[in-house]
Amino acid sequence: MTTYYICRDYDVAELNIAQDNEQKLACEIIKAARIYDEIKSELVAIYADSENGTYAQLKNTALYSMKLDSSGIELWETYGRRIFDYLLDPTEDCSELWSAYGVLSSTISEYEELCAESSAFSDLAEGFAESMDVHLDENIREEQSTFAGIMEDVYEIEEINLVTS
Repeated sequence: MTTYYICRDYDVAELNIAQDNEQKLACEIIKAARIYDEIKSELVAIYADSENGTYAQLKNTALYSMKLDSSGIELWETYGRRIFDYLLDPTEDCSELWSAYGVLSSTISEYEELCAESSAFSDLAEGFAESMDVHLDENIREEQSTFAGIMEDVYEIEEINLVTS
């Protein structure tokens, strides 16, 4: 199992660290696992047991440490990345679940408006859209948090320094 320190690229730019596929994958996993940190800067993975790793420790530039092995890579590539795309697609403003939530929310609002137009059915959907919105939003956010927790456990992610973009 390889331990990495994850740093912002500009914090360790003077090291000129080339990233292999596993290091790029480690950065991708960190961004997914830290779903609420909104990490906007590019990340670099540094082998913890290296001169650059020592440098990152001494200069206090490491944001996270994480562990990655072949089973962790397979888990991410087979399930983790796809699950993340459902929860919060990093390339889009809206994930699969949030897109479905938007369609459902719009449909429920239309339903509520239709019911409200009729005196006979006006009580039928009263408050239905608001109630559904609250529950769906809470459930998706809870799934995101649970996903982040599982990722932190699986990859033994530890925050070293506070992330500020």
